[in-house]
Amino acid sequence: MKNDQPGTGYSHDYKRSGFDWRVAEAVAGALGKLPQYEDVPSQDRQVVLDGKHGIDLVVATYSINNERLQGTNGLPAHDFAGPYAVTYQGFLVLAKGPQVRTLDDLAGKKVCTWSGTTSTRVVDKRTTGMVSYQAPTASQCVEDLKSGQAAAVSTDQMILYGFTQLYPELTVVPNLHIGEAQYYGIGIPKGNRSECQKIKEKLKNYVKTAAWSQDFSIELSSIVAADPNWQSHYKPSETDIDTFSCRDRVG
Repeated sequence: MKNDQPGTGYSHDYKRSGFDWRVAEAVAGALGKLPQYEDVPSQDRQVVLDGKHGIDLVVATYSINNERLQGTNGLPAHDFAGPYAVTYQGFLVLAKGPQVRTLDDLAGKKVCTWSGTTSTRVVDKRTTGMVSYQAPTASQCVEDLKSGQAAAVSTDQMILYGFTQLYPELTVVPNLHIGEAQYYGIGIPKGNRSECQKIKEKLKNYVKTAAWSQDFSIELSSIVAADPNWQSHYKPSETDIDTFSCRDRVG
């Protein structure tokens, strides 16, 4: 899990919190296990799913995509169960900083992303002249924004809204997102199809009961306050979970 993303995956004084944590607790129960947590930075999420690191699941705002399913650039292929949430990429700025409403307002400005995410590629595809750079962690990007070294931080809106809960001087730019929808899944090493199916069924039940909405509203209250249609925007359907889950045919 992440340990530096308030609202999604956070650790403070040895206590876990965040929507990812609540999802992890739920799916571990579906396997009849008590979870044992380890921290993982974004750039290592795929690495630790090679079956050799002793990691059984990665629940860390981890988007399902074909590159991760198939394995590229020497990184291992693995499976996914999910999605358990859907989000788009957006922008985090200083609440009392220069006004940002459109992408043109960020032309020529430094926009921070961090290693191991797809966010940099999405920013670099824009033609508005944003100057993207990578910091090693999400926390460093936020510090750069607070200190004025960056004009904005760009990654998934779910993650950005979580930061506003810890840092009220920051705000997510409303109604501004880029790229395609990101479907957060649970990474599973190849060859664990039976366990993947169990987690898939647990997630399908989770999203159709009140549990998903309760957990989301507790951990990401900033989204609930900002978006009256938050459930339709962030909750996956059972069809989504059937479509994206357990595509590894080995095992």
